Amino acid sequence: MNFERSGQREKEKIDDRKDDRKNLHSQEITVTELLSAISETEYPSYIMDAIVKIQTWLFDTVNAPSDNGMDPVTAMFESEGNNMDLERLFADLESIEEYVDVIPNTKRPQGRADAIVVSIDPPDYESGVRTAIDYVALFNRANGKRVWVLSDTFAFWDTVHYAAHVNALAEQGVSVRYILITPWGWVEIPLGDSSSPLSNRSLLWNQA
Repeated sequence: MNFERSGQREKEKIDDRKDDRKNLHSQEITVTELLSAISETEYPSYIMDAIVKIQTWLFDTVNAPSDNGMDPVTAMFESEGNNMDLERLFADLESIEEYVDVIPNTKRPQGRADAIVVSIDPPDYESGVRTAIDYVALFNRANGKRVWVLSDTFAFWDTVHYAAHVNALAEQGVSVRYILITPWGWVEIPLGDSSSPLSNRSLLWNQA
């Protein structure tokens, strides 16, 4: 009987160790998945720099009329209140060109793995998305891996026209990432089924 009890206890210990190994393996998978998710959704420093520069420029543009003594509401309907100094914005973005191609640009893009398409002002929205797709699909097909559209506008119906293009690029390992920027915060919006690691998650608003 003692031998039977001793054998039973040993068997229970072995089973417990197996369960512990299973639990540890399960935890390792969870940690791996977590680290993978973090690495996929993390934004490169030059993207964060670009977002801050565009936010600052937008904030200054919005406040320019009142800074000049104009009524902000009246300025919306007057051309002199809508002067957008895009040259200053692109001059500010020159500091990140060491790491990423900035489009549009007076210089020829270097063909880096990452590119930024700056799409500011509503009439420029569709052109910005189309430029991003054309750049990675045609002009930088050999090296392009990600193209970021940084815009102050989001138009749903215009996006629908390009969803199939974005999905096709994603299947080829090229992602088109869209970030909507305002003076007060920003959010990434997926343009297709799998264009972004955030495609199946809730949108996260990031405060300025």
